[in-house]
Amino acid sequence: MRSNNYTTSQDLPNNVLDFVKLHPLMAEAVKSIDKQPIIMKKNIIYAQIAADRVTALDKEQYDVLFLGTDNGWIHKAVVIKSQVHIIEEIQIFKKPQPIEKLVISKKQNSLYIGAQSGVVQLPLSGCSRYTSCYDCILARNPYCGWDGNVCREPQTSQDRVQMTQDMQNGNGGCLNNTDEAVPVKKQRTVVKGDDVLLQCDLWSNLAKPLWLVNGTDPLEDDDGHLRVGVDGLLITDALLEHSGDYDCYSEEKGLQSIVVSYNVNVLLELPKEKASETTPIVQLPTPATHSSSKLEFVYISIITILGGLCLVLSIVLLYVSCQQKRKGKYAMSTPRITSVELQTVSSNFKDKSEEHNNYSDGCLQIIPGEAPTASPNKTNPPPPPPPPPLPSEFTNGISTLPNMLRKMNGNSYMLLRQSEEASSPLYNSFTEELSKILEKRKHTQLVEKLDESSV
Repeated sequence: MRSNNYTTSQDLPNNVLDFVKLHPLMAEAVKSIDKQPIIMKKNIIYAQIAADRVTALDKEQYDVLFLGTDNGWIHKAVVIKSQVHIIEEIQIFKKPQPIEKLVISKKQNSLYIGAQSGVVQLPLSGCSRYTSCYDCILARNPYCGWDGNVCREPQTSQDRVQMTQDMQNGNGGCLNNTDEAVPVKKQRTVVKGDDVLLQCDLWSNLAKPLWLVNGTDPLEDDDGHLRVGVDGLLITDALLEHSGDYDCYSEEKGLQSIVVSYNVNVLLELPKEKASETTPIVQLPTPATHSSSKLEFVYISIITILGGLCLVLSIVLLYVSCQQKRKGKYAMSTPRITSVELQTVSSNFKDKSEEHNNYSDGCLQIIPGEAPTASPNKTNPPPPPPPPPLPSEFTNGISTLPNMLRKMNGNSYMLLRQSEEASSPLYNSFTEELSKILEKRKHTQLVEKLDESSV
């Protein structure tokens, strides 16, 4: 930096500062012996590092590096002659998150990985992942060796003598091995002119696929019908001569290990009994189907919204109708014409106009109705004559009567029932006179619409 005239960190350009911020392990980097980084990976940011020193079967010590990335992966690598060999890459957390802590426990023979979501325990060796001699040797894992049957950690000194391991080249010890399991051959039947894909999944990223036809012949494509890709072998526009056995091998460091085997049978046409058993061809979605599915979704959404609105309106109308019914229960009813009997003071008095009345017990009939209204075409009826003064013989006034007359609503009277005591002649004359006055008022105030309080 000083050679470029940068004396302080404040003079550094922004891209340099951003690089230092994104690579915290290199902010205070310790220069290696070879004056160059031990490992460099493109588009990968390492967040944590842990190292372990292991003695291999060749009695050499190797540095094993556990590198934690910023997206939750662990890269396990070994340093061999100033070069780094990636043993394996393991995804620790499904949700991408930076590795915050790496701790190696020799006692537990485990690696503890800490992140924001939790802590994971991982074995240091991982020998059980290698199922064949080729996988065990090609991995060049200093923790593991091949004992002739399985890949495991050496436990005793005798194991170190009998087990096989090749850390320098990674290809020795399995050339004469015949214990490798042969995979089951898979059947593929295709009609002439169709395409067929033969998949071959390789365990190692450093390996390359090798295809053999009928066991010995290498794959040759003179007519452009065979294509080798990352996923496997693709046979396009299959011909009858494409029938045969296809074996896929994983080739690495000069070693070949069979991965999968196929038997391909090309027919002119499918048999009728098998045509119905074949899996129907699934039509790939087209833009038209996508648009139709979107329209169906829109229609279903509109129908759902309209249905919800109709339901809300129905509930509101039902509520309003219930409220109207409740109010109708307390509404004033229209006036009804009823007859009420009013007993006169004296049953001996009868007017000639009542001779034709059905009531023979000296009672008056009260006809309820509306109060008389002033009509512009009719003159108001003459006011009733004033009642005669009470006789002076009654010192206590009208309050001494057994049944009192009470004026109500200005023009109505109610007579309380009198007792059966003997009355004086003065009392009878007064009641007769009062009955005449009430009778006159009855005839003078009768109108078409009578008030409920009119007599």
